[in-house]
Amino acid sequence: MLPSRDTFIKQSLPLVNQQPLIETKAQQTGTFIDSIDSLPFTTIPELVKPPKCIDDGVPDYRMAPIDALLKTSRSISKGRVGRSVLLNSSSYGDITLRRTLVNYLSTTRALNGTEENIIITRGSQMAICLLFMVLFKKSDLVIVGELNYRNADQLIEHSGATLVKVAIDKTGLNIEAIEQACMEGQIRAVYISPHHHYPTTVTMPAENRMKLLELSNQYNFAIIEDDYDYDYHYMGTPILPLASLDKNGNVIYIGSFSKILVPSIRIGYVYAHPKAVEEIAKLRRMIDKKGDPIKERTLAELINDNEIQRCLKKAVVAYKNRRDIFCATLKSELGNIIDFDIPDGGMAVWATFTNSIVISELVKKAEHNGLFLNIDPEKTQNSCRLGFASMNEEELDTNLKLLVKTVNAY
Repeated sequence: MLPSRDTFIKQSLPLVNQQPLIETKAQQTGTFIDSIDSLPFTTIPELVKPPKCIDDGVPDYRMAPIDALLKTSRSISKGRVGRSVLLNSSSYGDITLRRTLVNYLSTTRALNGTEENIIITRGSQMAICLLFMVLFKKSDLVIVGELNYRNADQLIEHSGATLVKVAIDKTGLNIEAIEQACMEGQIRAVYISPHHHYPTTVTMPAENRMKLLELSNQYNFAIIEDDYDYDYHYMGTPILPLASLDKNGNVIYIGSFSKILVPSIRIGYVYAHPKAVEEIAKLRRMIDKKGDPIKERTLAELINDNEIQRCLKKAVVAYKNRRDIFCATLKSELGNIIDFDIPDGGMAVWATFTNSIVISELVKKAEHNGLFLNIDPEKTQNSCRLGFASMNEEELDTNLKLLVKTVNAY
């Protein structure tokens, strides 16, 4: 006889009183949650970019080869090639991309290494974080600019190292100040973005780079070369990286494709001595074993098909035109209020306002007028980066009119 299949309700059921995840007792002092320290990191609030916005210098996603990226990704992910890419991925990054970068970096930057010199990361931000965790320990001294990339400063300090800040002039980090710091203490590393310095956009000339490399050899410190927007240069050819001149393995070079594609597509890399690459890979393996193999192989295909190079040529022409419009308008409409140099590359202008204008207040007043200034107001009271690359001509016209209106009514 088959067992009954009817549904029955048990007469006695346990009564469950729902409780909040964090009870009143857990909010009292001395609990585990209270023992978690808040990280001392401050960043520009993340937001969906509104239509009327001036950022601090990001690419225009409309210039990126998104269609080619998606089409190639789909093609790679199918069949035998897709299985091979997914199953054979590595914490060093896709081997095809690493080998492709060997040729690409040799052609574009005179970096003549092998795949053993390269590790792929999820953007330059991961590269910086992993590198600092490998290189720095408590009591190390690290030289940075008086004005510098805030995330880098915070990560250096979080590692336990101490920032040694030197002045920024028209040529970037002051070389004499670096030399003086080396004579006063054992410097572990110098962090630079020589092409173009973040945030001030100035470019370090070749003679200063040579002198810095000589100091590195003399005082045995590392040079961390963050070349975040090497590809965007509007006045002649860019200066070759310090890493291209390094014979002793002192220079660690960081690059990224996120500013060629879009910021949300995170592909960066570190080019360094194989020992440094190996140590970074060990740490990478603890955090992110396999990376994004399909995306990395896709990038390799786009480079080999010259798609990235074609995209860059179009972007450089467009961004130069936008820079010229942006700077001409600032000069004509706000020339008596804003002081700036026309940058020879990059995606932003470093603007200094008259002392009567405080950047943090300007941001609030601009928002009241419908313009979002997605910039960092904490670097100085009256200077900031104003990005031009992400706006087409119509957007430049609209947003600059709102900026002029806001400044004039300040």
